[in-house]
Amino acid sequence: MSESSKFLTRPLSRRFFLKAGLGILGVAALGVGKGYANTLRSQIRVERVPIRLKRLPEAFRGFKIAQLSDLHSSPLVDKEHLEHAVDLALAEKPDLIVLTGDFIGHTLRTHRQEIHEFDVQYLDNLVAALGRAKAPFGTYAVLGNHDFWSGPEVTERICHDFETRARIPVLRNQRVTLTKEEESIQLLGVDDYWHSWDLRKALRKVPKQSIKILLSHNPEINRQIKPSHNIGLVLSGHTHGGQVSLPFIGVPFSPTQSQKYLRGLVRDGDRQTYITRGVGHLVVPIRFNCPPEVTLITLV
Repeated sequence: MSESSKFLTRPLSRRFFLKAGLGILGVAALGVGKGYANTLRSQIRVERVPIRLKRLPEAFRGFKIAQLSDLHSSPLVDKEHLEHAVDLALAEKPDLIVLTGDFIGHTLRTHRQEIHEFDVQYLDNLVAALGRAKAPFGTYAVLGNHDFWSGPEVTERICHDFETRARIPVLRNQRVTLTKEEESIQLLGVDDYWHSWDLRKALRKVPKQSIKILLSHNPEINRQIKPSHNIGLVLSGHTHGGQVSLPFIGVPFSPTQSQKYLRGLVRDGDRQTYITRGVGHLVVPIRFNCPPEVTLITLV
């Protein structure tokens, strides 16, 4: 019998299993450590994304939109993290800033229904950070699922504090007209797709042939958009880009029905959707191959 055969038939010792177990634990610990390090504010990346829109008015060519999403102000995402994300956005000198939902949310608990505990401290941190997020054409926000899961009173408080303290309008199935040099585009915003979204209401009285940009926390809103709506660009978050993306395995969990709307730029005919990885993180402070993101969209 060869030496290799003898090894294969020899009983494995307790020491072997101990060493193997310690090795696996060591690799896991290193992985968790790296995953935690990836969530730190120093890891936030600025993704610069040029997007070509058909019939874009000449005045809006080169128009820059900074997008912040999924901030999840909580014990896991502190005020300094939020402020750093805002600083990165402002450094790009955007014309417009958009905030695409999930502003709060931590300590998930289940009692008859999913809900998040609410602590006003984390809303205060958020308002203080976002209050500096100013741009020439304004800053606008839409709500995400976590902003609704804390209950209607909290949802209303978020809207109230954004609008009165941070001077940030929350578009709840509404639209605003952005005008530059006598040309204009339409900015639409809807409530979260799992809650009270109403695209028809947001589109009411909007000129059919106008350039339309839609803010929707959940990119699954694309399932409800018709070609006749003539929406050229959707800006979303919600997915965290998967938050954890493993080699050979991919993303173990995605909050969308389709991997198509997981992250990055997606095309549906003439309509494009950009899904940001988001600024914060949820449940556990771990990200793998999916660093936090501040997005700069440039219309060309």
